[in-house]
Amino acid sequence: EWVCLRLEKGEDPDIDNLLANLSPEEMQELENELDEREPDPNIPVGLRQRNQTEKQPTKCYNRGAMLDYCERETKKMIQRELSVEVRSFSGEWMGFEVHQWALRSDLHLSRVSSICSLHSLSDMQANDVANAKPSVSKAESATEAKGKEEEEEAAPSIFDEPLEKVRANDPEMTELNVNNSDVINNDTLIRFAEALRDNTHVKIFALANTRADDHVAIAIAATLRTNKTLVSVNLDSNHLTAKGIIALVRALQDNTTLTELRFHNQRHICGGKTEMEMAKILKENFTLLKLGYHFELAGPRMTMTNILSRNMDKQRQKRLQDTSPSIPQTL
Repeated sequence: EWVCLRLEKGEDPDIDNLLANLSPEEMQELENELDEREPDPNIPVGLRQRNQTEKQPTKCYNRGAMLDYCERETKKMIQRELSVEVRSFSGEWMGFEVHQWALRSDLHLSRVSSICSLHSLSDMQANDVANAKPSVSKAESATEAKGKEEEEEAAPSIFDEPLEKVRANDPEMTELNVNNSDVINNDTLIRFAEALRDNTHVKIFALANTRADDHVAIAIAATLRTNKTLVSVNLDSNHLTAKGIIALVRALQDNTTLTELRFHNQRHICGGKTEMEMAKILKENFTLLKLGYHFELAGPRMTMTNILSRNMDKQRQKRLQDTSPSIPQTL
């Protein structure tokens, strides 16, 4: 304080004499103040704080000893929290708690291993019980197999009558709808497709969600090449792949009557290559007005939109020509 007063008055104190007259306590206090104002930049930020205690450390800091101590304390904490409950075969629960402070190391390890083995054994038994299936007698299994065979044999008989009508070219049957049928199989669908080749009255063939595969698609493609009556085919929600879809699209090159084709939501993804090939093939078709498929690629999607718009314009122009009265020519 005396130094500060002399500095305020403009006097130039003798620093050496002042430092010489300071006591050891005052010198230590001055050093602490200087350390706080100008910290050593070579010291990490977390270690620059001035020591607040006057007690001298008994030993130097030992990092290895500290890590060993932390590891021992962590093991003790885990072992104290270790408590395993095991269900006995009689259905009662037995609790085991391991206390490190009450047992020697060898005894403790043996006890823990025995508990873990019992716990694993109980888990294995529980899994066996959960995975166990009720035993079925031979008579019951034979009855179930016989019932399935009878159901499979009865399924085709349900479609015998409509199949005969299609084959006989019944004029009253203009729509063949087997959507969402649980009992129809691919063989029956193929027979329907083959029967439609020479049919001249059925205009709509709907077989959505019937588990139809590529064999059915190929059979329908062969039908589209010869049939001149079908205007709509619905194959949504089936098991077609790129092979079956391309076969259907190629068949439209020889078909001039089909206006709607749907094969959306198939189990397998077509892919970009298939979509581009579809758009390329359908450029040669001028009668398709509706295509039930969601294109993933923007290029084929725009191409297909332009193709359908072109076909609609052609159909509109054709209707206008058919409905407009003929103008007589004058000489």
